[in-house]
Amino acid sequence: MAELDDKLQPIVVHQQSMRVIDGMHRLRAGAARGDTTIRALYFSGSESEAFLFAVHSNTKHGLPLTREDRRAAAARIISSFPTMSDRVLSRITGLAQQTVAKIRHQLPTGRSEESRIGADGRARPMNPKENRRIAEEYLKENPHASLREIARAANISPSTAQDVRRRATRQLGSAELPPSRLSTVPQQGARPGGPEQLRHLELLARDPSVRHTDAGRMLVQWLRLTAAISKNRRVIVNSVPEHCAEMAAQAMRMCMANLEEFARNLEQR
Repeated sequence: MAELDDKLQPIVVHQQSMRVIDGMHRLRAGAARGDTTIRALYFSGSESEAFLFAVHSNTKHGLPLTREDRRAAAARIISSFPTMSDRVLSRITGLAQQTVAKIRHQLPTGRSEESRIGADGRARPMNPKENRRIAEEYLKENPHASLREIARAANISPSTAQDVRRRATRQLGSAELPPSRLSTVPQQGARPGGPEQLRHLELLARDPSVRHTDAGRMLVQWLRLTAAISKNRRVIVNSVPEHCAEMAAQAMRMCMANLEEFARNLEQR
């Protein structure tokens, strides 16, 4: 680094303690070639957050830490951030997720947390069966509750709340749940492109708030095309050339994944 003519990348300094948390080798290289100043970025946060940032930075571009250093760093981070998920901690330290889990279980408070926070910032329960039970009890006491209300009460996702409602519908029968909520639960055995899907489609198409907007009309056209494909799927499948079948199947699976994500986003509205 000291022999390079280029400007060194900024170092990162913990603002409260003025300690270098990323770029110590750049700092020494600058001093070795006689520089009296170096560009720096300030990190504002606690000591624990500064340590977390330093470990993450090292795994991305620093000199590799030894395995023992990584394990020690993981143990310290778990003590400071016990709700951080094993997957996130694995990315930060460069350790395998199974190794992180073993380190957590060896700590006195490793299993005490009821939930873990993932990379998306969402908390997920460590005992999903218990949270499902809470959701079922809440649904019995509040049959008119929305999916969002059930999810909030039981600390689960809206999609899990929908699954709890669907199971309750099958077990208890439609009489115990309000019609306004039952309309959102697919009937068992309903097929794509069947009467149930077409009924929902026509209700959407007649809604003024849908048909009078570009996005709404696009949604209706999209659903009508999907229904038409589902209704004529045998003809379409037989018309695809054999050498294109696998590629078409992969493309269809990607479309299905996008549709599932779209439906999940709608449920979370």
